[in-house]
Amino acid sequence: MKMAAFDIDGTILFPEGIAPDVLAALQEWQAAGHLAVAATGKSRSALDHALRPYGFRFDYDIIYTGAVVTGTPFRATLPAELVRRLIAMLIDVPGITVFATMLGERDALFTQLPAGTADSTILRDYTRMTLADIADAHEFVGLPLWVTDGDLHELAQRLAEQFPEVDVVTNQMFVDIVPKGASKGSGLINLMTHLGLDRSAVTLYTFGDSWNDLSMHAIADRSFAFPWSPAEVIDTADEVIESVAGALPQLR
Repeated sequence: MKMAAFDIDGTILFPEGIAPDVLAALQEWQAAGHLAVAATGKSRSALDHALRPYGFRFDYDIIYTGAVVTGTPFRATLPAELVRRLIAMLIDVPGITVFATMLGERDALFTQLPAGTADSTILRDYTRMTLADIADAHEFVGLPLWVTDGDLHELAQRLAEQFPEVDVVTNQMFVDIVPKGASKGSGLINLMTHLGLDRSAVTLYTFGDSWNDLSMHAIADRSFAFPWSPAEVIDTADEVIESVAGALPQLR
């Protein structure tokens, strides 16, 4: 079996949308009988919102940075009290926009958006919440922190040290606080387990542009980064490509 896993933002989705040739390459990959898997930090609602204009569905979605694998029993959440503590600590920090992702609900925004970023492709569909709205009735999965001022890696390291009960991962603009053990790589392994497939029975290709893609690149048979990827991601990937549309048809 051939399986290709795709990061979304900065890999197939850009400010101008999903290019027609990329969309066609994804559809042709599926038509050839191969699995196309989303591997994203986006929530269920955010991924649906992003893909809705294109009428395209992946075969499986590894969402919330691997905390949930759709179509399988694999899912992990964060306790509401922990979410409350984290948001209370972060909500007034300059340069950090605090979101929360939930199961079965739209994403939540707890702070003001940075000036001039209303048209970002990331987290465009959300509802506003306050600390008082946090309750056990909500199933929180992650806290995406949009960092517009400061060092992402320094913030991630500090949060990981202060809250060892969670994992903290970074991408180009976000620091994501997720349940312990969640990653895109673990999500792919959980998907193969659910499908009853040994890792050796799957030829896995991964496409991703940032640090939170390293875990899936590490287990791939062949991994792809992009010219705009950080140096560490470029050095780890097997190949650097300009577009999914140029590489994917060669793998069918």
